[in-house]
Amino acid sequence: MKSQPLIDEGSEKIFTIRKISDFAEDEIEHNLMPHLHDFYSIFWIDSGEAIHATEFVEYSLKADTVLFVPPGLKHRMYIDQSVTGIYMLFNEEFIQYNQKNHMPLKEYRLFNNPEFKSLIKVVPEKKDKLKNITGFIFDEFQHSDDYSQEIILNLLHLFLLESRRIFDQQYEAPKEEMDSTPDVTIIKFKQLIEKNYQLQKNVSSYAEMLNMNPSCLNEVAKKTTGITAGELIRNRVIEETKKLLYSSSLSGKEIAFQLGFDDPAYFSRFFRKYTGTTLKDFRDHSRKKYH
Repeated sequence: MKSQPLIDEGSEKIFTIRKISDFAEDEIEHNLMPHLHDFYSIFWIDSGEAIHATEFVEYSLKADTVLFVPPGLKHRMYIDQSVTGIYMLFNEEFIQYNQKNHMPLKEYRLFNNPEFKSLIKVVPEKKDKLKNITGFIFDEFQHSDDYSQEIILNLLHLFLLESRRIFDQQYEAPKEEMDSTPDVTIIKFKQLIEKNYQLQKNVSSYAEMLNMNPSCLNEVAKKTTGITAGELIRNRVIEETKKLLYSSSLSGKEIAFQLGFDDPAYFSRFFRKYTGTTLKDFRDHSRKKYH
């Protein structure tokens, strides 16, 4: 998606804010296609209705709804010309800037939660406060000086804290200690999958990394996501396979080796068993559908 010049241009820190009504037609069309981002984004729908869909769930975003999208999530979004609101994007490097006690964004339930409830409804008594915050961010972004980056960063933190407060109230977040919650365990598990799925595909390896037994990890996974730990690992492998089939010219054999399978024939059977289609049929169908 296009953006205005990024704050602190030339560094690794990224932030921008825009009005949704300013999106160009080609940006709207781009959002209709499944795509990934390497940054965090927030959509506040002020009026109209947008549709946000992932591989797991579809949201109807009506007026006064705020959606939080993490990096690496394949999604698509329908936004017509009647939709108004704001859009912010930023990365972890920007959020970390000058923050001594930084909680990584990936640990925010706003952006990562097993129920895929990554949105809040802005109630009237909270709306003015959040509007004021985003209004100040807009003003600093459009009339920046040497102080603007830190001011915007603090305002963004304030917006996220207020949003987390609303989120916890609306979804009744558990009060356990942070390191002991099932949500944190599953987030850590998903992070480990992301780093290791090409080499490690059995539950016991991940359980060892998490200092727990495999049956306990399966229980936590089932409780928080509705599927087993093994299915989470397998789904990540299938997701990457689909991505490579759709976006690359690699052969099935090459994809098998890239994903850590020594036997391409077994890899083909694995994919067909869990998707109901062959590698070739999936590639042909997906390219016909989205090209």
